[in-house]
Amino acid sequence: MIKKFIKNDINEELEDVLEKKNIDENVKNLLQDILYKIEVSYKDYQKVKTKEKSEKQYLGEIISNIQKKCNQIKIIEFSQRVNIEKIQKSLEKKKYYVDDRKIITYPIEEKLLYAIEKKINNNKIVNAKYEKLVIPLSDMINTGKCIDRIEVLRDFNGWSWTTINSEIENIKANLFYQTLQILLGEDFMENWTKDKDGIIDYYKMLKKEISDKYINEVNNIIKLEQLILQIAIISESEENEDYKMQTMQNLRDLDKRMKKCVNVQDYVQEFTEDKKKAALEIKEIEKILTQEARVKAEYKKRNEENTLDEKIISIKAFKQQMMERKKQLLEQIEKDNYYLNPNNYLEAKKQMENEKKLFELIYYTDDEKEKILIEFEKIFLKCFKKKIQQSKAEDIIDLIYKFRYYMLLPFNSEKKIKDIEELQKEILDIEKLLTKLAKKEKIISNEVPFEAVKHVFKTRIIDLENLYYKISVEYDKKYIQIFDENVKEEKFEIDFSDKNKINKKVKIFI
Repeated sequence: MIKKFIKNDINEELEDVLEKKNIDENVKNLLQDILYKIEVSYKDYQKVKTKEKSEKQYLGEIISNIQKKCNQIKIIEFSQRVNIEKIQKSLEKKKYYVDDRKIITYPIEEKLLYAIEKKINNNKIVNAKYEKLVIPLSDMINTGKCIDRIEVLRDFNGWSWTTINSEIENIKANLFYQTLQILLGEDFMENWTKDKDGIIDYYKMLKKEISDKYINEVNNIIKLEQLILQIAIISESEENEDYKMQTMQNLRDLDKRMKKCVNVQDYVQEFTEDKKKAALEIKEIEKILTQEARVKAEYKKRNEENTLDEKIISIKAFKQQMMERKKQLLEQIEKDNYYLNPNNYLEAKKQMENEKKLFELIYYTDDEKEKILIEFEKIFLKCFKKKIQQSKAEDIIDLIYKFRYYMLLPFNSEKKIKDIEELQKEILDIEKLLTKLAKKEKIISNEVPFEAVKHVFKTRIIDLENLYYKISVEYDKKYIQIFDENVKEEKFEIDFSDKNKINKKVKIFI
């Protein structure tokens, strides 16, 4: 029956794509449910986030993603178990599994859509020159993008907007992505996620964009860079157990290397041995790649040693892996040569100390991690204030919507941004600035008290332009209430002068 409610052109487009895929009726039905629910909710979602993208474009992108990358999708029941341990663990933890060939998921619409979005990700979207930042920042932005894409399905149902913190796959990644999206725009963030191997240096573009538009102080840009790196490493270590274990091992290796640095002879020997090992491995790779018979033999040998899910899909893919490894080793030799230069000895020691300090983030407490997030959000609020000051009159209403959305973003498992005590000063400054500009441009009525506008930035009533407020008196206390034609929100006690009208319904937006 749901098929009948989906717009015919979208439904037919989906049907045409699915006919060519290894997909059964259960998957088809779940995908049609997804399209139907998005169609019902998209208008509210678009209003809340001030999205320029139309519903048709959004649905078309989902179908295009399925067509490009999703050849095999399987839905399994909660009671089913999968014999492959890696898949079973992923299903238990995430409710879905994705690899190069397939998607396996429980019958949950949000998880299927998330898996489809994850399937089209390019694993590395940060330029290789950023080294330690490549994997954690790529993963955090890709995760943020996936969470962003399923929001319309997760938080909207056609009549209300509700965000449950625990339903968000990675709160830090979501907050980071949404914060940058508000500053830089959805096109910038979306294009970044479509980049491959960081060919376009979006990280450099991000810093330049923020520097040119919002922050002129060099120290603040350096601080922003450091915070981005810290948040990415924290997020990756929390989400990826393998990464955390590898980082712990790297810290142990780093400790050994730093101890050797105390003795110059040991220091030189460390990097010399490292360089020799890399050179020998490069020589072996070149031997294999120059003889087709050896390529085939090595490809066969490695595939026999790998598990089913780790098998290399083709000889071409194997050659690419070998070339990538050779590239990494050449970069390692270049780095070793740098450290072996006597002039770089002190610099090398300093770099190792900084690296150790950075990766020790994985041992931080929750409170220490949250302080880093708070510092990042303070910089964002400073930038957003500048964005408001630079805006045109016609942009004010969109900025009010964006700030309301930002205020209701989850900060951790329990709190939203609006609840974070350390951000209240910056938040109040922006609330006052937006109120002043909105009244000046006759977007909000002059008679609306600031206390009423403050609650506009915290309401989940979707259409702000339809909001009213009313002041009432109960037991010699004054209360203010925000509402529209359908929803009345909680009353808040206020302290107003006698000139405020009592029990009068007043429209907030003109």
